[in-house]
Amino acid sequence: MMTTLIRATRDHVKILSVVKQGLHQPHRDLKRIIERIGLLQMDSVSVVARSHYLVMLARAGLYDRFALDDLLDSGFLFETWAHAMCQLPSAHYPWYQAYIQQKRLKESNWQIDRLDMDMQPVIEQALAAIHERGPLSSKDFTSQRRGEGGWWNWKPTKVALEYLFDRGELMISHRVNFQRYYDLPERVLARHNFKLDKTIEDFRRWTISRGLRHIGIGTSKHVADYYRQSKRDAARILDDMRKQSMALPVQVAGWSAPAFIHRDDLALLQRVQAGEFQPSRTCFLSPFDNLFWDRNRDEMLWDFYYRIELYTPKAKRVHGYYVMPILHGSELVGRIDPKVDRKAKRLICHNLHLERGVKLNAALIRGLIGAFEQFMAFHGCAEFELGRCNRIPLERRLRKHFGC
Repeated sequence: MMTTLIRATRDHVKILSVVKQGLHQPHRDLKRIIERIGLLQMDSVSVVARSHYLVMLARAGLYDRFALDDLLDSGFLFETWAHAMCQLPSAHYPWYQAYIQQKRLKESNWQIDRLDMDMQPVIEQALAAIHERGPLSSKDFTSQRRGEGGWWNWKPTKVALEYLFDRGELMISHRVNFQRYYDLPERVLARHNFKLDKTIEDFRRWTISRGLRHIGIGTSKHVADYYRQSKRDAARILDDMRKQSMALPVQVAGWSAPAFIHRDDLALLQRVQAGEFQPSRTCFLSPFDNLFWDRNRDEMLWDFYYRIELYTPKAKRVHGYYVMPILHGSELVGRIDPKVDRKAKRLICHNLHLERGVKLNAALIRGLIGAFEQFMAFHGCAEFELGRCNRIPLERRLRKHFGC
């Protein structure tokens, strides 16, 4: 057992996090990026490109988004509930199959219960139709909505499809314009030769070990959040890993809670501490980017307070509707509130805000201009429109550069 205490500054932890997440330099291999970060969170908001495309843009630079779509269609990825609704490498399915099997043991399903109707015939009909006809979307079925208001009032067939998906009796075979198509697992997984022998404890230990690898250094609560696992399980498993010298204790300057690093990342930390990595890229991060999923960790590490304001009444929003953090090197230096006017081919930045204490220098200005240019190119925009900016010299440089 390793007994030497590992020490790290917050700057070391920031750089390690950025490197582990593949944000320090662009990488063209989309498969390798996904394997590196483990999960791609899905979200339907499309004020700019949907979140999973933005997560890849920050890591790959300009790429063909259809190539990312094809990773699901071709079977390299599958979809399931992980941190949220996510796409994961299909090679990870055996562990998640154990988790899905456990969920099947639960008798109650709040979506089904909420409809207050006998759903069994609807469930059976939906499953039979897909068995006979192949992949189908909810639009391929006709049924009546029940009730008014919230998202839980999907038409009964949609609820049945989601129920079957939750239980692993259906999987997502592909998407068309973000619309999900459901199919039988044996058909979706036909090209894979899995040995489905994992237990739920195997799953828990796998997610904690991988979560630690994906974030670099973190507390048990930070590690638990990556795959949305129980904090109690994370603490227990990390303690076991510590006893086996797989998770090594780290004393992070300014942190009171115990932190850990996976033993396989110790050499990488030492390279960070030796100054081998000096991240300098500037990019915009999706509100659902893996780097800052854990809001507590964001504040402990970057002193960066971030909340999604999508559902905040407009009058109460601080930074805007779809706020994207700005990563510059290994620092979260600000945020933008962008929107793409697809008809006019214009990128609108409603608000550009740099954090208090961030020094506006030539490198940051160049980085921001480059990030905006890349963002425009990815969205097919020829024009740039700037609304508010809290730094007048930056506003002037951007307006001059983009002619706005």
